[in-house]
Amino acid sequence: MSWGSSLTEEEKKWQQNFERKLNEVKDIKSYSTSFLDPRQLELAEEVLKKKGELSYTVYGGCPDAERNAVQVFPAQHKGTLPPVTAVLVEWADTRAKIGHRDLLGAVLALGLRRDQIGDIIMLQEGGAALMVMQSKADFICVNLFQAGNLTVKCSIVDPEQLSLAEDNARVIKGTVASLRVDSLLSLGFGLSRSRVVRMIKGGLVIVNWHPVDSPSLQLKEGDHVTLRGRGRLQLCSVEGETRKGRIRLQLKKYS
Repeated sequence: MSWGSSLTEEEKKWQQNFERKLNEVKDIKSYSTSFLDPRQLELAEEVLKKKGELSYTVYGGCPDAERNAVQVFPAQHKGTLPPVTAVLVEWADTRAKIGHRDLLGAVLALGLRRDQIGDIIMLQEGGAALMVMQSKADFICVNLFQAGNLTVKCSIVDPEQLSLAEDNARVIKGTVASLRVDSLLSLGFGLSRSRVVRMIKGGLVIVNWHPVDSPSLQLKEGDHVTLRGRGRLQLCSVEGETRKGRIRLQLKKYS
């Protein structure tokens, strides 16, 4: 999908603020962002590519992290990773499940901002890992006792020591009349097309981390579609047509 170079006013302000912070790097030697979503990372790298005197590293604590922090430093200095660590969240009943939204809601209820929390990974052996800025890890461990209706305990761990290979997604196979964004949302979330259209018009849908307002936007393999408050879809593969001309496809749904 080609988005061109046009930026929204909000994106322009974000880049301008980021560039102002970069101007301080010479004085403070390095600068670390909080967690950036993929669009913010894209905006940050657009600015950094024009700054030949600066280098940077990107790290989210886990492979293929969706949310990453950026560490910026003078190009002649040795680089370090952003100060990201993991909080391991465990609960006694391994048969019980705590969802992504339950954990995120519990952490935000402590008074933290969304950009202080990175990816939330459900672990193969049970429990979950919260990728967080190191400055907030102790605070979370001391104050987070419950998520959903379960009592939890927290500890700080090195992200590299966690088993993060499990793909925390559900595969959905089905057919749609077209690759319009409203069609895929209707299939992926089990909603009527009319309701999906209202959600799109209401600003609740993001495609590849860009807000969209057109239900007829055409998608392609690899695209990500987020429905605020419900989760994210990835269009994994388009697998031909049925005899009636409908398109067979496979989605991954991340809740």
